[in-house]
Amino acid sequence: MRFLNVYPKRLIATLNADGVFEGQIVFDLEQYGLVTNDIVCAVTVCDDSLMVGQWKINVKPMFNVDMPHFDKFVDTLNHYVFEVLQYMPSRSAPGKDLPMVKIFFTGMYFDMSGDEPVVQKIGAGTTKK
Repeated sequence: MRFLNVYPKRLIATLNADGVFEGQIVFDLEQYGLVTNDIVCAVTVCDDSLMVGQWKINVKPMFNVDMPHFDKFVDTLNHYVFEVLQYMPSRSAPGKDLPMVKIFFTGMYFDMSGDEPVVQKIGAGTTKK
């Protein structure tokens, strides 16, 4: 049994008047075998103030679910989205649509059990309860 796993489902955010994408991330949380489904947290996706030309996902912490190492999860999420997937938000959209960030996570989860989070693939030997 794993101590803590985070199964992200989707991150959807819309560009606001300040040039920041605002929205939500939805994920399942497995802690000591107990699964909490469809946790929703507010997110912003914006230019990183420390790294010019870089983007950053900020996730507002959850107040109703105890999750140790939340900051490490957010750091690993940023690395996965912008370094591994090489996702680049765009502030323009076709037609009259508002610019959006839409990321759907499939077949993966964050194993938060060790000292550092590890991105894992959901395979034949791994099943989410």
